[in-house]
Parts: sequence; structure tokens; C-alpha cells
Amino acid sequence: MSDPFVIVQDDVVSAFEQARTLFASWKRLNGKRRSPQDENEFQFTTDEIYSTLTSVGSDLDDLQETIDVARNDPDGYGLSAAKISERQEFVAGKRKAINDMHSFLAHSSDTPVNSRNEETASRTRESQNNYADVEFGGHQQQHQVLMEEQDQHFDAMLGTVRNLHGIASTMNTELDGQAILLDEVGSLVDRTQSKLSSAKKKVDKFLRDKSNRSLHIVLILFVVILVLIMLIIFT
Repeated sequence: MSDPFVIVQDDVVSAFEQARTLFASWKRLNGKRRSPQDENEFQFTTDEIYSTLTSVGSDLDDLQETIDVARNDPDGYGLSAAKISERQEFVAGKRKAINDMHSFLAHSSDTPVNSRNEETASRTRESQNNYADVEFGGHQQQHQVLMEEQDQHFDAMLGTVRNLHGIASTMNTELDGQAILLDEVGSLVDRTQSKLSSAKKKVDKFLRDKSNRSLHIVLILFVVILVLIMLIIFT
């Protein structure tokens, strides 16, 4: 069965080495005048150190609990007094190193070096503000360009609508003209039909009149012939 102390101990050693590496970078950045980029790296490194030291401290508390339990019953855990003492020294040594780092970090926050870096921090804030102003101005310019493009699109659409309105008006005028022409054609047809009807009536009347005259002539001729025949017979 794996010894839980050894497993946690390996994690503590790995995390502690990471903390030492971060601490070395932190001291390097803290000991010089920092640029805005260095200032961002310094703040990130500081946060990482505190987070790592807190995690290591929590693991050391867990290891200390296992040591206390084993010290009360060493035979039950198969640990000798020397082994327990060795583990206690490991925990104590790492805890002292962590406390030293915490003290150094707290002390350095009040040193003149940190005060000198206030000017850099001020310049950083000023640069950030300037960047924000430039970015805001850029956004305003982009917004203005967008509005101008939208105005152009609206003008183009308005021109298209006007053209369509003109075409519709022209078509309406042409339709009105065609309607007037159709009305005139209808009137002409009506007048022509009326004239044809009148002419037909005159022709019919003429034909009737002519037929009556022919009948009268035939009757007169018949009477004349009849009279002649009678004269011939009686003479």
C-alpha cells in the first residue's frame, strides 16, 4: 500500500521548486526600474507566488497531521522514531522557507525600490489611459464611417424608389392615354354604326317605294288592256 506521506511529499517538493523559480523571477523584476510590460509580468509573478505558497502551506498542514498521528502510534504505521523525526524536519524546513519568502515579499513591498517603481506604474496607467482614449477615438471614427456608409445606402435606395415612382407615373400616363384612345374608338364605332343603320333604313324605304310604283304601273297597264279588249269585243 502506498504511503500517503510520500505521495503528498512529492507534490510539496514539486510545488516548492516552482515557488523558488517564481521567487527568483520576482526578485529580478523587483530590483529594477520596470517597463509597462515588466510591470504586468511582475504583478502576475507576485500573484502566482502567493498562490503557490498558500497551496504548499496547506499540503504541509496535511503532512503535519499524518506525522502527529504516526507519532502517537508508530508501531501501527510501521515507522521508527528516526523516520518520524526525518519527516518532521522536512515539514519544518519547508515551512521555514515559505515563511521566509512571505517575510521577504512583505518587507519588499515597503522598500524604496517599490517606491521608485511607482513612477513606472504611473506611466503605465497614463499609457493605458492614452490607449483607451485612442481606442475610443478609433471606435468613434469607425462609427462615423459606418454611419456615412449607411447614409450612402439610404440615398441609393431613395434614388431607386424615385426611379420606380417615375416609371410608375409614366406607365400610368400611357395607360390613361390608351384609355382615352379606346373611348374615342368606341365613340367612332357607335357613330359609324348609327350611320349604317340610318343608311339601311333609307335603302329599305327606297326599295319599298320602288316596289309600290311598279305595282301601280302594272295595275294601270292591266286596266288599259282590259278596256281595250272590251272595246274590241263590243265594237
